[in-house]
Amino acid sequence: MRGQLLTGCLLLILALEASAQRLSTTPGYTESEIKAAFTLHLISFISWPNSQQPNVLCVVDESGVHDALELLLNKREAKDISLRSLVDTRDVGPCDLLFLGSDVDLPAFDHTLPLLTIGERTGFAAAGGMVELSRRAGRVELIINESELQHAGFSASSRLMSLATIVTPGVVRP
Repeated sequence: MRGQLLTGCLLLILALEASAQRLSTTPGYTESEIKAAFTLHLISFISWPNSQQPNVLCVVDESGVHDALELLLNKREAKDISLRSLVDTRDVGPCDLLFLGSDVDLPAFDHTLPLLTIGERTGFAAAGGMVELSRRAGRVELIINESELQHAGFSASSRLMSLATIVTPGVVRP
């Protein structure tokens, strides 16, 4: 009886240690954290019209990307980008970059404005958005509408374009 109790305790300790090691060696990130990181890194791979630098990142989101962006921006030493939460998508005037959550449609506005639009709704890029962050098979995939980017005066690095699925009105190419 005592031997069975001791064996049971040893097995429990080994299982707990293995679980703790697995958790500490493979940190997990939420989908919102990954999309926030993608959004901030995109800025360095896209050139704004007239060599302008983006200063205001606006978010219309209920999924948690706003909170993840706020945490990432607070960790940055350079405070060159401010974060604004929008309730109404008509308030894009001060924004340089607009992130739209999965429950938000692309707003009707002048698409020649130097406003980079990023969305997580399926079909966002095909519907006229510039960059779509889509979840497929457990990964976040980058989909870019090159014609919308160019129409608004943006240019994306060839490195970024090689990682993305390119969407052009009526045509999809990997």
